[in-house]
Order: sequence, then C-alpha cells, then structure tokens
Amino acid sequence: MTKNYKDWTGLNIEDIEPVEVSETEKQRVKQYVLGSKSKRKTSTLYRNIVAAAVITIGVVTTTGFAFPSVASQIPFMKNVISYFQDEDNFYEKYDEFSTTIGQVQTSNGVSVMIDNAVYDGTSITISYAIETKKDLGDNSMIASSPSVKNAIGMSGSSSLKKITDTKYAGIDKITPIYKEDSKGSKTVQVSWQPEAFTNISSGTKVKGDWSFDFSLDKVEGKTQLVNQTSESKGLKIIIQSFEMTDVSTVLNYQQTVDPKILEKWKDVSTILDVVDDVGTTYHIEGNGGTSHNQGETSQFSDTMNVINEKATKLIITPTVILSLGEGKGHEEKKMKPIEIDLKKKNLNEEQ
Repeated sequence: MTKNYKDWTGLNIEDIEPVEVSETEKQRVKQYVLGSKSKRKTSTLYRNIVAAAVITIGVVTTTGFAFPSVASQIPFMKNVISYFQDEDNFYEKYDEFSTTIGQVQTSNGVSVMIDNAVYDGTSITISYAIETKKDLGDNSMIASSPSVKNAIGMSGSSSLKKITDTKYAGIDKITPIYKEDSKGSKTVQVSWQPEAFTNISSGTKVKGDWSFDFSLDKVEGKTQLVNQTSESKGLKIIIQSFEMTDVSTVLNYQQTVDPKILEKWKDVSTILDVVDDVGTTYHIEGNGGTSHNQGETSQFSDTMNVINEKATKLIITPTVILSLGEGKGHEEKKMKPIEIDLKKKNLNEEQ
C-alpha cells in the first residue's frame, strides 16, 4: 500500500466530494481509525480519517477516583459493554475475562470512567463511560486514542453511544504495532489522555485534562499454525496462524502483491469472510497491519468471535480490494476459499 497518510492531516472535510462506494469498502472503513504516530519510517496501514472541528474551551479542573470507594458512589452506568452487545455476540465473553479498571476523572464538567479492559495478546479492548453537563450530541468522537508502551504505532476502532442527554457509553479497540524484530509482551502498559470530546454535527469541542494509566495481562490462549495460501494473478493471501483465547480468535495473515499491480492500483487490501462447518458466520474486525516494502508484502491480523466449540473446520474466503483511491474506482477479487482443520494440533500442544 503506497498511500502517504501524512497527507490526511491537512485535509479539509468540506472539500470532499461525496462518492458512491461498495458495501465492502464501507465495511473496511468502519473497521479502522487513524492511530498514533510511528517512530520509524514504516508503511503502517490505517484505514480511517478523523476530521477536526471548532474548539470551545472552558476552565479545566481535574479530580481522580479509583473504585470501589468514592468512584462507586458516582452515578455512572454499570456493565458498559452491554450497550455494544448484538446478534454477533462479539463481546460475549468480555465481562467474564476482562480486568476491572475502575478509574474515574472529572475535568471541565466532564467525568470519564474506565470500566473494564482486556488484552487478547494482539488487541486491547477498553470500555468506558462519560457523564457530562453539556450535551455532546448523537455523533461524537474523542480527540485521542489510548497508547501502549513500547509500541511504534497503533491501529484501532472506536464507538461512542449516547445513552441519555448526559451519559455516554464507549468502547475502544486498539492494536499496538511493534518493531519488525520484536513482539508484544504478556503484559501491556496502557496510557490514555482523551484530550477532548467533539460533537461532529455542531463542531462543538469540550477540552479537558484526563489522564489514565493501567496495565493488563494477556488472556492465555492457544496458537494453531496454518500456512495455507490462496493465490490468483499476482495476488497471494497466506493464512499463517490463528490464536484462540476465551474472549476472541485472532487470524494472522500475509498479503503479497505483484509490483505491476501496484503500478496501476494505489491501494490494495484484503477482507476475510469466515464461516464454519456447522453454519456459524463470524463477525470480523480488522486490526490493521504493516508493510516495509511499499505494499508488496503486508502483514495483517483480524479479530473474530470465539470459535464455535462444535465446529471442526473454518472456511476463510479472502476478497482483495484493488482501489485507485479517493473514490476514483476500485475492483474486487474474490479468492479461492481456504479450509482450516480445527482438529489439528495447536502450536502450544506441540511445544
């Protein structure tokens, strides 16, 4: 992928012409948001654009609490993750295996509570609640995403729901990206300074001085090696492995693209559709990825639900999206499905 994402920082959203896009492109855009800056020259693949708005600044005062004492008396929502449960059951095991953070801070009339968080070894999911005296509207966003110590970049997604005129429920999913020769540890140190909350519709922004720090231990899981390939006319998708935990399943895969294809198509990315042999369709959330050779070889991971215990096979169908970028046109290449035998010994057992 050859796009220079620094170009987006000066983008005026009013200059964007609306264009018609496919449902596949819409899904890909929903899956990614622009993350933290990389400390090295690495082509890190992010998939969303965040627009800024007019700033309204007030007097800032900050107070902090920790559960279960003073914070438990603040009228916040309980079980924040329940507001994001749906028919996909993507967060079905979240409450059972997440860590209670229970940190509350108030600044400029806005209280933020970090409820729970979980680290599956690849991505970190954080649920939080907001209480404010000022209505932030139905379409709000946060200025800054969480960061992870020792990560050189970040990809992720964020959702903020209005529950009442003064209360909001939020969830952030982030995937830290480390140096090419290093991997994530069993414990991660997370920091988050939200900085501001913006009403996208009105442009109103409320700034504050919130700052959270906490650590998370990895939920133990099992890794199964796959190394199966789907290939067609200069495009190759290799499903390398998947990691199974009690909260999610992470698919690791590589995308390789012939340089001649990249001469024509500005962006090349892949979406995976996953079903099993007992009829389960899995909800997929992309974690982003990296490339060190201008998109000829890219490393990705996707997170999906916990695998159905009755399943004996996963059927993964890659769709490669070839795009000219900026709404100028695209093509979709559906690749040959890859079947994974779930009864094969996993890496942990072999060791």
